[in-house]
Amino acid sequence: MNSINQVKKNTDGFVRRELPQNTLGEALKIVREEVGLSVERLASITNIQQKYIEAIEAGRYDQTPGPVYVKGFLRTIANVLELSPSTVISRFESEPHDFPIKETQTSISKLSFFSFVTPKVISAFIIILVALIYFGIQIKKIILPPKLFLSYPTADVILNTPEIVLSGKTEPSVIVQVNDQQVKVDAEGNFKETIDLQPGVNTLVVSAQKKRSRQTTITRRVLVQLNDVVK
Repeated sequence: MNSINQVKKNTDGFVRRELPQNTLGEALKIVREEVGLSVERLASITNIQQKYIEAIEAGRYDQTPGPVYVKGFLRTIANVLELSPSTVISRFESEPHDFPIKETQTSISKLSFFSFVTPKVISAFIIILVALIYFGIQIKKIILPPKLFLSYPTADVILNTPEIVLSGKTEPSVIVQVNDQQVKVDAEGNFKETIDLQPGVNTLVVSAQKKRSRQTTITRRVLVQLNDVVK
């Protein structure tokens, strides 16, 4: 009744051999030998390593890459041996296996990872990363407040003249104002402006701002004591 010479027609119209009622590995070996294929020949036809075919036939699943790979091997072998792939997979799933847990998990993880990471994906990721870095730098340059340095006065000062020559440096293409009055800035960011002062305490607020950036400000207090001038 279990003779491997028996064949049956599936619902899809293809004639398939019946799988002997042995363990899956033993059954596959019986059918392989019946059709006159050596392990080496089967390995050549299916492109499955010979050691994996031998391990499956011996039921040594711990010597295979893992259940995901084994199911793929079994479908290929079933088609070559004219067996029903679904029947072979069903027999495989109904039998106990000795796959190491860690090895199984590692095999599935590697399969998922390497099926996703391809040269095209890596290239696209690098291009996107470079673009993000570039635009991030450009946006940072736009919104960050500009640098501002006063060479004079470097701190609050006391003067006995009614004016001060304020000078400093900022970045090119920056608008500099002293008490809301714009001063001229050269191509290198240098500026110098003579400011009229009143007797007493004068507060000078120097600001620098790019078109869309935040503002940088420096405040200096200048005390003018005209009465102290030596006559």
